[in-house]
Amino acid sequence: MSKKLITLSVGLIATALLFGQKDTLSNKSSPKNVVEKTASTLDDVIVTANKIEQKQNTTGKVVTIINATQLNAHAGQTIAQVLSEQAGLYLPGALSNAGTVPSIYMRGASSGRTLILVDGAPVGDPSMISNEFDLNLVPLAQIERIEILKGSQSTLYGSDAIGGVINIITKKNAGSFLTVGASAGTYGTKTNQLAVNGVLAKINYTAGFENQKANGFSSATDKNNAGNFDLDGYKNNSWFTKLNYKMNDQWSVQANTRKTAYKANIDYGAFKDDKDEYFNNATTMSGLQLKYKKDKTVFQFQYQYTTQERSYLNDSVDKQYIKYENNQYVGKTHFADAFLAKSMGQNAQWIIGTDFRYGSYNQTYASISEYGPYNENFKDTFQFQNAVYGSLIINDASKKWLLELGTRYNHHSRYGDNQTFTISPSYVVKPGLRIISSISSGFKAPSLYQISYNTKLKAETSVNTEVGVDYRSAPVDARVVYFNRTINNGIDYNYIDYNFFNFIKQKVNGLEVELSHRLPHHQWVSVNYTLLNGQETNQNRVTTIDTITYNYLLKRPKHSLQLQYNIGYKKWEASISGRYISSRNDVGGYATPDVKLDYYTLVNAHVQYQENKWLSFFVDLQNIFQDKFQEIYGYNTMGRTMQVGFRLH
Repeated sequence: MSKKLITLSVGLIATALLFGQKDTLSNKSSPKNVVEKTASTLDDVIVTANKIEQKQNTTGKVVTIINATQLNAHAGQTIAQVLSEQAGLYLPGALSNAGTVPSIYMRGASSGRTLILVDGAPVGDPSMISNEFDLNLVPLAQIERIEILKGSQSTLYGSDAIGGVINIITKKNAGSFLTVGASAGTYGTKTNQLAVNGVLAKINYTAGFENQKANGFSSATDKNNAGNFDLDGYKNNSWFTKLNYKMNDQWSVQANTRKTAYKANIDYGAFKDDKDEYFNNATTMSGLQLKYKKDKTVFQFQYQYTTQERSYLNDSVDKQYIKYENNQYVGKTHFADAFLAKSMGQNAQWIIGTDFRYGSYNQTYASISEYGPYNENFKDTFQFQNAVYGSLIINDASKKWLLELGTRYNHHSRYGDNQTFTISPSYVVKPGLRIISSISSGFKAPSLYQISYNTKLKAETSVNTEVGVDYRSAPVDARVVYFNRTINNGIDYNYIDYNFFNFIKQKVNGLEVELSHRLPHHQWVSVNYTLLNGQETNQNRVTTIDTITYNYLLKRPKHSLQLQYNIGYKKWEASISGRYISSRNDVGGYATPDVKLDYYTLVNAHVQYQENKWLSFFVDLQNIFQDKFQEIYGYNTMGRTMQVGFRLH
């Protein structure tokens, strides 16, 4: 661990010990608003764990909430950077050049094994390799809160939820008619935001626009220090509307649409510059939600239609082999879900539902090389799945024992029938202290992109277990969780016949430790640590002709540590944080040994000033000590950055 992070750690621990000697329960020293700002409590309402609104102490699942106040304290950052600070999550690409699509590794599960929801609807892209979602499509300023549900969640959420679920909940009517924001910073970064909110008869509406621009830096690393790698710029425009119509006290309907279009300059590959290659992404998400709620009965129907258009254009006048490339992808998804939840007395609640998912994509490719022109037109392909699922939540009379049981029957158009289950018991030892645990199974169907190469691929299956302790009190929130996961028939890419295949097995186990301590005088300290051990039996990446067991997972660190100290004074709020990521392994290239990427430490700071109830200013500093590192072999990451901005609402 570097001297910078050691110094920061000692400072934070010393501060905690110093103020921990004082009365942290005093209203004068730890006001309620500070408690609410710093961490989630057992009274926080979540909607992701079981699809219905419930408090955190009514589920034994591991849920993390990033609320609006915490998101405001990350102004000037991206959603990927915010998620990177959470225990159990690592997102290589989050600190790369603007426009990079970050991978999401939750508890060591590979990319595409964490299901992303936007307002409760899955948003994977069927034209992406593993059906991933591009986090660049939802700017941070448009998000109200984020709910992170860890562990296999295929029972309620179906395919892709092997590592867990991240539900991005976008903003609704913010209360003020007009919201305006702007910021500017390092690498020529500029952001402008505008939103209008209001009520028209029984319709509550919000609509807005955001524009992002950056000159950027070279995405690829200039290994030979030639000094002629160009800057890779980025432009992003995002529009959104959300309407909510309250028909009466029980029924409401919500309609929303969102379109994001961005263009990013990219390089030819690791260590390879390209001055004329571009990546364009235009995605539209439109949805409808009908909801009935009366007493302890909830019915909800949701539908979402998503289109994706991606293209890679390379007018490679600076390349000797390929002179021109044009790669076009078009993807479409339909998602429909309906469920009914009802209480049975004081100690039981059941949920039963059904969902339908349809995805399709096509691809066209054209190129000109020294061997002449080449064209390929990949015709439309599609797959769909429908399912019935159910969940039962049972309390004992004393409200100490809680048991969640869930099951799902899924029919896939290519892979037939499968079933998943969830068993999640928890026990309250004493007020604020709970033992939590779960065992669950999961599955991931191969993506359409992967099937287009290999129609014989099998679906991944997994079993996930976890056990932990959760403690909440006025000054302290703490959680320690051990987790274990085994994946069979994992899907990977091999270098024997340049195709996708099912590797043999992946085993992952680890430990997550989270602690938040509220201190007197508007202060708090938080720490989270993740230990990740992984083992994978896969194709030998050097010989490419035999099978080998690797005792590590590519791109994923064994150790990660996040420390943060916050303080508020009158109209000012400030934080300083440090992150340590241990060394990782990445692919070194075709038929070559894997390479080790060095550990890195980041020290960041954020300052906010609230001029009045309508106007605030912020300064965000990242990588203050300019640590040089790689998240992805052959690609650069950001140096010291500063973003300055304001928000008027």
